Amino acid sequence: MGMKQILVMMAAVVLVGCGKKDDGNTGVVNPNKPSPKAVPEKLITDPIVEKKIRIKLKKLTGELTEADLEKITHLSFYGQVLTEVPKELEKLTQLERLGLHTNQLTDLKGLEKLTKLVALDLIDNQLTSVKGLENLTKLEALYLQDNPALTKDQIDELQKALPNCRITHNATK
Repeated sequence: MGMKQILVMMAAVVLVGCGKKDDGNTGVVNPNKPSPKAVPEKLITDPIVEKKIRIKLKKLTGELTEADLEKITHLSFYGQVLTEVPKELEKLTQLERLGLHTNQLTDLKGLEKLTKLVALDLIDNQLTSVKGLENLTKLEALYLQDNPALTKDQIDELQKALPNCRITHNATK
């Protein structure tokens, strides 16, 4: 490679390197200019949960904050065809009443963290177990009708663990 070719290549590198970037980022840090803020991580990413929260709060746009989530004490997911308990419900630390009526839940994983619940509606699901509900010691009302796989023994055992809770069911086996 001759000297002339090297000079042409260097000139090309200089010209390309000095071009203006479309994003305005020159790579130089200006101590007098604040750095751009990071985009905050969304607290609620499940669209079904987010929609229900926004409707409840009457806050259809804008960022949901932890303070917003603490305002939620009652929520219903009637007929949403849920196959599992939405994980993000655990962020609703003040939730006292939860309706999961007419869904397709088979287990209750995640509900054990909602320790402030006083009423829980699980009517018309596909539950095979009530495991985890024994941790909800503030429950006063639990509705388990129309969960054909639940047995009377499972419900009796849960009633012993939650003596102050009124459990309604139609399990006969």
